[in-house]
Amino acid sequence: LLLKRTVLTGWPMRVHKKTATVRFMFHNAEDVRYFMPAELWSKGGGHRRGKIVEPLGTHGGMKVKFDGTIRQSDAVCVSLYKRQYPKDLEWSGYALGWLQDL
Repeated sequence: LLLKRTVLTGWPMRVHKKTATVRFMFHNAEDVRYFMPAELWSKGGGHRRGKIVEPLGTHGGMKVKFDGTIRQSDAVCVSLYKRQYPKDLEWSGYALGWLQDL
């Protein structure tokens, strides 16, 4: 199973202890609502985990709650995974050509 990982990043605009307002990760409120179940993490000193609480406005801003204190200089990230299929192998039912040679 091959997976491709993509990381979306955003920046805290306002920080108050464990809560932050994050911008520049999504473009509209629909995207924020779609990714609400996803776990966020901070890229900085504490490596905090967080969840999206609610979208703010119409330009993709959101309120995020973390498990510890976060700093203004931390980047907020979310990891996305997509399944990739090999390009050079031919699929024929359950058996692949290179498996028959073994």
